[in-house]
Amino acid sequence: MTPPQGAMMAWVVKLGGSLWAAPELRAWLDLLAAQRAVRVVVVPGGGPFADAVRDAQPRLGFGDRAAHRMALLAMEQYGTALADLEPRLTPARTRDGLLTAPGPAVWLPLPLADTADVAESWDVTSDSLAVWLAGALGAACAVLVKSAPLPDAPSPVSRMVADGIVDPALPGRLARYSGTVWCVSRADHRRFAQALAQGTPTGTRLLPETSTADV
Repeated sequence: MTPPQGAMMAWVVKLGGSLWAAPELRAWLDLLAAQRAVRVVVVPGGGPFADAVRDAQPRLGFGDRAAHRMALLAMEQYGTALADLEPRLTPARTRDGLLTAPGPAVWLPLPLADTADVAESWDVTSDSLAVWLAGALGAACAVLVKSAPLPDAPSPVSRMVADGIVDPALPGRLARYSGTVWCVSRADHRRFAQALAQGTPTGTRLLPETSTADV
């Protein structure tokens, strides 16, 4: 899909659940909420709410389909918290709502994510959902904010999966996305703010498995 004609270029920025207790969270919320050079859509991770689902599944014995939907609800909870912490972020559930919000938006994934062609398993996290959403919105790029150490150079997505930085479903999702996908360290918020203002992504670019291009 492509954005409406004349629409501002969009970036999808995923704030990982690991940031919920990080001191940099407020700085990220502030810089994203203040952004006007591009249209920012924030994708929340699951944070401690998704961890609760992971812990409960083996004890209660519910299946992966239920766990997937409960993890989406966890993202809704985290997103609701982020919007409360930063009132300049507009919560939105629909594609039109995300693309026409008066400023930066935070995605509440139900019910839009119900239409996503992703597996209902723990191999799919908010990483793959962020890239799916970027494709659905016609966004120029998806940025995954991470707490883990990142390589300095562009990296094959399979390496990032092997290192436990992104989810196992991301290689397939990246292959179907026409934009670029980047990982950014949570500590690089100042450098990212400059890049965002210039409309040029920064960080570690993820390379599709078939990519041999120099970047």
